Amino acid sequence: MSIFWSLLTLAGVHLLAVASPGPAFVSIVQTSTCNPRRITILHVLGLGAAIFVWATAAVFGMEALLVRVAWLYRALEIGGGLYLMYIGIQSFLHARKPLATAANDALPAHLTPLQAFRRGFTTNFANPKVMVFFASIFSAILKPGEPLWVRFAAIVIVFLNETLWDGGLGLLLSTAHAQRVYTRAKTAIDRTAGAVMSLFGLRLIWGAVGTTRVRIS
Repeated sequence: MSIFWSLLTLAGVHLLAVASPGPAFVSIVQTSTCNPRRITILHVLGLGAAIFVWATAAVFGMEALLVRVAWLYRALEIGGGLYLMYIGIQSFLHARKPLATAANDALPAHLTPLQAFRRGFTTNFANPKVMVFFASIFSAILKPGEPLWVRFAAIVIVFLNETLWDGGLGLLLSTAHAQRVYTRAKTAIDRTAGAVMSLFGLRLIWGAVGTTRVRIS
């Protein structure tokens, strides 16, 4: 796979993950409906900053280890594939469930700029599944020995995916009409994302097992 297609695959897979409703989505809905747009933008930048930290750690922290330990690289591919299949299946099975937009604690009606950024950052940074997800897709797409600029490009891609998608949601989902449209399309969106994510996980497992068989033979 060429570098261009590797980065394009990364962008597509990560965008599917970002588009799937989760804690960040709920936080954006609450913030955008209770605060001015500039506060929503700062909240989104906080979400993106946390993703930037996780992506940087995954790209540079795992590279040296995976180069030296080949079996760990294959194990991570298999484990990552199983994880992606799991979240894909969960997304598909729960597609018809109504979206819960209530958080565990009440969001202040008016956040300060610092509070908005901090709340966004902690929402994504506190989710350990983010690191597992990046470790999974980076191990498959960013092969050991890729040029340094490729890893920087990957970090920028996931940061832009997160901020642009979340920013768009923050600006659009504050209207009642947009919320009704999303609610009607939720089942199709979640099922499509779940199916694609599951297939990508299966591809990781198949590639890892196939490489192992070649080496053994």
